[in-house]
Amino acid sequence: MLLSYATLCPSTLEPLVFLHGLGAGKTQTTSGLPHLENTHLIAPDMPGHGESMSFDPDTFSFDSFADHVIALMDHLGIEKCHLGGLSMGSGITLNLALRYPERFKKLILLRPSWLASPCPAHLKLVADAGEMPQSDFEALPEFQALLAANPPVANSITAVYQRPDNSVLSRMWNSQPCHSLADLNSITAPALVMSSPRDDLHPESVASAIANALPNSQLVPLPARYHEPEAYQKSLNQHINQFLNS
Repeated sequence: MLLSYATLCPSTLEPLVFLHGLGAGKTQTTSGLPHLENTHLIAPDMPGHGESMSFDPDTFSFDSFADHVIALMDHLGIEKCHLGGLSMGSGITLNLALRYPERFKKLILLRPSWLASPCPAHLKLVADAGEMPQSDFEALPEFQALLAANPPVANSITAVYQRPDNSVLSRMWNSQPCHSLADLNSITAPALVMSSPRDDLHPESVASAIANALPNSQLVPLPARYHEPEAYQKSLNQHINQFLNS
């Protein structure tokens, strides 16, 4: 079964496959990138997300998600394209760039959250949300502390309880995009890495570490996603347009 996907632009334009974050779906991409220029945006629902729910949870991993993207590209007849992703999507992007470098031109890594190890500590609450009822989750001291310190970020986690099945959350938390940050030195494609402050789920230190490991990257700070959403989206679209069209 191919992934559910959305396209926004005529196929005569330069294709960009952009991958959503953990627990989200293609509408996160299409709503976040409405102003791309000269670009054919392809926004899939990854397995266990959106309209692509009918997958075996035992198969959820960065490797398998990356292989699904390749299958989708083959189905659409795309030999080579730009590639990007948000959070989990950034991890899939790195996995694809390492395993299928010949298929991609430029890379966009937006608010990455994984380095080279499974179970990142800053995503533990997201994994917990995949394992317990909402009432139990909201009673956790760790969640209450985050709610007091950064309500918009805390509320973004509880939003996953609107999903019909959250098994993908802990499964992907236990996976990893690659085995070593040193592996990223082999990725020669131009890469735009973007971070955002006041984001407990996507630490700026993760974006910095990835940008430092990639030999042909630029690191761009964006306005705070959860606290300045309009400024964030405007800056995000501007930087992506500049990167893809330069």
